[in-house]
Amino acid sequence: MALPASLRVLRERNLALYVGATGVSTLGSAMAEVALAFAVLEIGTPTDLGLVLLAREVPLVVFLLLGGVWADRISRQRLLVAADLLRGGAQAAGAALLLTGLASVWSLALLQIGYGVAGAFSRPATVGLVPQTVSAGHLHEANALIGLARSSLRVVGPALGGAIVVASSPGWALAADAASFAASATLLAAMRLPGGVIRAAGAGVLADLHDGWKEFTSRTWVWVMVVSFGLFQLTLFPALLVLGPYVAKTDLGGAGAWGTILSFQAVGGLVGGVVALRVRPRRPLVTSTLTCLPMAALLALLGAAAPVWAISAVGLLASACIAVEGVVWFTTLQEKVPAHAISRISSFDWFGSVALNPIGYALIGPLSGAIGVATTLYLAAALNATIAIGVCLVPSVRAVRPGVEPVAAPA
Repeated sequence: MALPASLRVLRERNLALYVGATGVSTLGSAMAEVALAFAVLEIGTPTDLGLVLLAREVPLVVFLLLGGVWADRISRQRLLVAADLLRGGAQAAGAALLLTGLASVWSLALLQIGYGVAGAFSRPATVGLVPQTVSAGHLHEANALIGLARSSLRVVGPALGGAIVVASSPGWALAADAASFAASATLLAAMRLPGGVIRAAGAGVLADLHDGWKEFTSRTWVWVMVVSFGLFQLTLFPALLVLGPYVAKTDLGGAGAWGTILSFQAVGGLVGGVVALRVRPRRPLVTSTLTCLPMAALLALLGAAAPVWAISAVGLLASACIAVEGVVWFTTLQEKVPAHAISRISSFDWFGSVALNPIGYALIGPLSGAIGVATTLYLAAALNATIAIGVCLVPSVRAVRPGVEPVAAPA
């Protein structure tokens, strides 16, 4: 049977393996997202949950730039395999502690440090690897299908994770996440990537980092977008991932309600992935920015402790928009940045996006304790919307158009 035109790119073996690896690890991580939150809340407070997530974010920020340098120097495929194995090991150890009753807030936080280090090396490598897995002219479809793989497995992952927490223990969901990383590493290792990929030729790590910084700062639209991503994540993820489960526990019915909300967000991601397969906006960065606005409404509804169905519906819309945003942004970055520098520029992208997260996770608990959970969520929603609208006014952001930009290879 002939595949639809938008799916024919899956005939390329390397991309199919990569999409499979992405899907299986996403399923495990979606279950673990619910499990870890409620595991910590069982033995601690929202502030403790913020500290555990902070422990994952700090090494991510510290090692991201180094991860980008190495992803432009050595095999991105091997880096991703090693990162999956490290994250799988961290989750397996956390599962063992929870199932034996030996877990504490600090032990879970220490394991999340290893998880964060792995993420610092995998994120830049992923952005650089995707163009190597697919033939020329199919990059947008590849990014959309990777997004679809993530979104489709996130549909069932949170609900399954919530069901496991209710029926048994969060430890079993973390164990499933560990197994998913092992499966992902196996699929990644099976890829046979073509040779001839341009690598950076700096005199050393610092020289490569300096060259990457010049590539990054020479494109105004890149650093403006990255700054906006950092402020966006400061206002969104600490509020959503720390205060969201707390609101669910105190006002919405517990882990099952939070799992339902996350599952609807996953459905939204799936819808957004389908839309992204068929849509190429004329102003990609304006579209990428404006699609962040519905997330502000989601935070406001959580602040109001609205009914689960209302939060879920808006979460679906918000996640659909974010899925489109991700495909549009990464495709634009991969089209406009040369292959020899993509991982380093991506590392600056990730670094700028998450650099403020530790501050957010450190402050969200005390801030919500001082001014109230609802007020904190309303404040995050207002800042989120203001940032998105402001970036659209920047001329260089509005000027970017889709399509591959010719670039010169390094000497």
